[in-house]
Amino acid sequence: MPLYVTVFLCGASLMGLELAGARILAPAMGNSIFVWGSVISSFMLALSVGYFLGGIVADRFGTRRTLGVVVASAGVLTVVSPLVVAAVLPATAELGPRLGPLTATTIAFFGPALLLAMVSPIGVRAASASGLGHIGRSAGSLYAVSTGGSIVGTLATSFWLIPALQTGPLIVGIGILLACTAVVTLALPVAPRPAPLELAGRTWTTAVAGIVVLGLLLGSGVMMSIAEPGDVAEDGSAVLFRRDTQYHRILVTEAGGERTLRFDRSRQTSVDVNDPVISKIRYPDYLHLAFAANPGAERVLVLGLGGGALPARMLRDYPQVRVDSVEIDPVVVDVAERFFALPEDERLRVYIEDARRYVQRTGERYDIIVVDCYHADALPFHLTTQEFFEEIDDVLEPGGVVAYNIISAVEGERSDLFRSLYRTTGTVWDHLWVFPVSRDGQAESMKANRNIVLLATDTRMSETELLGRIGSRVGGRVKVDGFDRFGESLYRGLVEQGDVPVLTDTYAPTDSLIRVN
Repeated sequence: MPLYVTVFLCGASLMGLELAGARILAPAMGNSIFVWGSVISSFMLALSVGYFLGGIVADRFGTRRTLGVVVASAGVLTVVSPLVVAAVLPATAELGPRLGPLTATTIAFFGPALLLAMVSPIGVRAASASGLGHIGRSAGSLYAVSTGGSIVGTLATSFWLIPALQTGPLIVGIGILLACTAVVTLALPVAPRPAPLELAGRTWTTAVAGIVVLGLLLGSGVMMSIAEPGDVAEDGSAVLFRRDTQYHRILVTEAGGERTLRFDRSRQTSVDVNDPVISKIRYPDYLHLAFAANPGAERVLVLGLGGGALPARMLRDYPQVRVDSVEIDPVVVDVAERFFALPEDERLRVYIEDARRYVQRTGERYDIIVVDCYHADALPFHLTTQEFFEEIDDVLEPGGVVAYNIISAVEGERSDLFRSLYRTTGTVWDHLWVFPVSRDGQAESMKANRNIVLLATDTRMSETELLGRIGSRVGGRVKVDGFDRFGESLYRGLVEQGDVPVLTDTYAPTDSLIRVN
């Protein structure tokens, strides 16, 4: 029984460490497919090497006491891994979206993952002490128990532990669990015929006990250093709220009369504390351009809530408008209500659901649909595809308009994402209007990353008519500061499309199209 308990807990710890490891990289590396690919690859390499070394250790030392040393050592390396991550992230983040997370993951987690992989072959060797006649059954049982532990660790970490705990303390807790698990191995009997290189049982017991004590002491020290994060952010702003959820590391800060919501390293919402509907980020104001394309709009769907500044502004400025907003993360909804004054209003309905799933199942129809669904600096690929846009078109009223927020360059080597989305939306709607967002009237290169608001509609409308509506603030309806000058941002150049793909559900390499550097 002690052997099965050990392999079960080690299997659970390995998967918990893998999931938490990806999350602890997110504030500096983002949450892209490259991060997950790097974490999975690094752990798989560690497993491969660990299985090989574990077999050698099992044959050479041939004792169940070896198992305790390996598990306890994995616990020690795990408890210090948050400190290793903090030390290597600044440098590895500069290595690019692919090499950066691969390097950081390997440095921080390769060691404990390798040691945890050694558990299975050592366990099989221990099980073989009862006779080779049942070695197949023993090995199969151990791998089944280990896999069962991995399943439990995956579900527990992703469903409950990450939303409930900070990521750093969670990883330290996994290390402490492993240190305690090593104690369980001391209950295993020593093989009756020691291998030639086997040390005395008392020596192994002392080694295990010493490493366990070291792991517990280190774990306590690391936990105290990271469990209570400071109330001041790196930029000097006051931290009002922080939480790791299934989707983001959420941070709410305040400084100089400005309150900001961040997902990992990306600023999502920033508002004036004295008037929370006033956005300190310029692009939400540009999303009101949808009213210039559809002046009579009364039903608005906003996919992606953030701090709720856009729905709140619409409710205040357009009394006849009703807004439905969809947000996948329930914690974000709570944050919008608690910290960003998202109003309780009969004209506002908030749905906690995946944006695409909502569009597929809703029986409502809308005059304007806003898509602003970035998580950190990544864009969910299933919200970029031709099939998704066709589903949106199905719930648009005649004359309806889509306003899509894109972070990309308009021209040059960083423009792949914008140009792919432009090409893809063009397969669904006949008329596209591009508004690169200007910050405080500053002239910016079209080759630099910025927010771009893309309007898409089937309504025939001349450029003169659209610009006239913008200049008149849609007959005075739009109150956004500087809105009458937004027409100056209209991009009139041809958008090169021949070298970028139409994004589909079967091919949407959005992470590769996003060029941060």
